[in-house]
Amino acid sequence: MNKVVGSGLHPALRAFPGAVVELAPDGVVMASNGWLERELERTLADRPLAGVLDAASRAKLEEMLRRRPGPGEQPTLWELILEGRDSLHPHAFFPVWEGEGADERMWLVECPADPRFTAVHDELAAVNSEQVGTQRQLAKEKARLGRALDELERELGENSRLSRTLQAQNEEMEAQNEELLAMTEELHAGQEQLMTVNHQLERRTRELQLALSARNRFYAAMSHELRTPINAVMGYNDLLLASVYGPLNEQQELAIERSQRAAQHLRELVNDVLDISRIESGRMDVQAERLELREVVEELFVALRPVADAMQSPLQLRVEGAGVVTTDGRRLRQVLLNLISNALKFGAGSPVWVRVRPSSEGGVEVEVTDGGPGIAPEDLGRIFDEFVQLARDENGDSTGIDGTGLGLPIAQQLARLLGGRIDVSSTVGVGSTFRLTLPAVPPRAGA
Repeated sequence: MNKVVGSGLHPALRAFPGAVVELAPDGVVMASNGWLERELERTLADRPLAGVLDAASRAKLEEMLRRRPGPGEQPTLWELILEGRDSLHPHAFFPVWEGEGADERMWLVECPADPRFTAVHDELAAVNSEQVGTQRQLAKEKARLGRALDELERELGENSRLSRTLQAQNEEMEAQNEELLAMTEELHAGQEQLMTVNHQLERRTRELQLALSARNRFYAAMSHELRTPINAVMGYNDLLLASVYGPLNEQQELAIERSQRAAQHLRELVNDVLDISRIESGRMDVQAERLELREVVEELFVALRPVADAMQSPLQLRVEGAGVVTTDGRRLRQVLLNLISNALKFGAGSPVWVRVRPSSEGGVEVEVTDGGPGIAPEDLGRIFDEFVQLARDENGDSTGIDGTGLGLPIAQQLARLLGGRIDVSSTVGVGSTFRLTLPAVPPRAGA
């Protein structure tokens, strides 16, 4: 502590049994005898004395610095309260002014303590210190309680909001429960109705299976039974046309040829019905082999050349890529024969194009295109149904083109048996295109 005992202090003042402080006119401590520093545990030198006083004592100090005692006037005793680190210290001072101008200063000389009041002073000091500590503790507790009240208010507000939210959610859940209950009742009613419908459907399915099985058995039996007399009729017709039983006149030969065509048509119908029966009963297997489609189509062209010449329809083939596929050759020829025959029948004498190319699915595509009258859009969905013949007029009479109505249905089912499909596109007045799409390997052969 510099200047605690200043060089300007008289030795008597330094030994004075009380506090002595030298102040500048602005209240800054210039020197002291060290009593207050030790008591307050603070440094006072070169600092305003007001920094260690309470509010009332600071006002008193300002008044003391403003007032100058007149000549012969007795100094007034001033009571000042000084603040230590943890306690308050009351002191009584006499102000004594000395010097003039720049050398003017004021001495604060503590009034000697009366031994009679020492105990009271100590007790008051202890009470003041305890009161200060209590006030500080109360201030801290007040602040803590304030924060706790704010937190409680916030929690109460949040609880109120949550309570309203939960109430709304409960009301919504009750409404949903009522709706769910109604839906459950409807579902139970629907389940009962569905069970009834399922029972009826199962019964009708069994009846349909029995009917289909009976129909297939009938088709198979009748087909075998009918083929024998038909073959006999065709055999005798061939003998008659070959003049085995003698020469025929022109009218007899014409009649026998008509009979032969009718027998051939009937045999085709029987064969188609037999094929339908075999496919539906699952008794048709796939015998896979590697085929060059160019060779297959050219063989069919040779077989159909007489029909094409009669129709004046040129047969054209175009192969793009390798044109190799592994499939059942017999079934493939049956499908292509049907598609090319139909193109010749309905092509109205226009060229028939067969185009072979790779498919986007990794297999091959075979397109058969004719330049005939085309198929109406409303009929495209019916041409693959059994016994449907579009080559009939509105009264159901034939337009002159023979057919059983089973060729395309059989071809489509055979294509599916080979793992493929048949698609059709047609424009009325322009022509039709039937597209056979086959995989590189049929499913059954792959298995």
